[in-house]
Amino acid sequence: MQSPIEDIICGKNQQKKGIINFDQMKVISSKVEKHDPSVLMVTSIPAGKSVGMITAELAAAIVLQGKRVLLVEGDWKKPSLHEWFHMEQPDGIHQEPLKTVFPTFLPGLDVVLANNSSRKPIDIWLSPSFRQHIASWQETYDRVVLSAPSLHSGVEMELLAEECREVVLVLQRKDKTEDIRKIQAKLETAGCKVIGVVYQQ
Repeated sequence: MQSPIEDIICGKNQQKKGIINFDQMKVISSKVEKHDPSVLMVTSIPAGKSVGMITAELAAAIVLQGKRVLLVEGDWKKPSLHEWFHMEQPDGIHQEPLKTVFPTFLPGLDVVLANNSSRKPIDIWLSPSFRQHIASWQETYDRVVLSAPSLHSGVEMELLAEECREVVLVLQRKDKTEDIRKIQAKLETAGCKVIGVVYQQ
């Protein structure tokens, strides 16, 4: 089954379509909803813009179950959610990071984009305001989904994992078993449980 938002996001660019199977997203989203509402993270071993697309697809699948979802850009060094949704990246000079929520073309799905803040991502994730935003979002939305940086980003992925209870891993067939075990161990140390795996086509 094709995603209901894939045509809108990708337009006529056939090369960007088919990154994942939307039926796979539906299965994972049903697993997500069997757990108590919490903050969910999507991450990968190698970096890549496709993680943002897959996170958006998963958020859309949850929305189609009648849930209200907030999608949050967690990769501030290489943000991509604004590109997938054809939005301008916010100017961060006069804006507090994570403060502005934007609606998307899919009812029930809102997004927090990375802005051009001069602050380092690590400082944003370590700040008390980040935890305050998480608590506020959970009161407003049925599910909060973070598009996180990759394992190779270092400590940033681990900091985000500490604020999440569940994670979906995006893997490629060429990923090494050693790297998969390494990322799983880091996530479990942070108290973040792997509840699903997406293999890129």
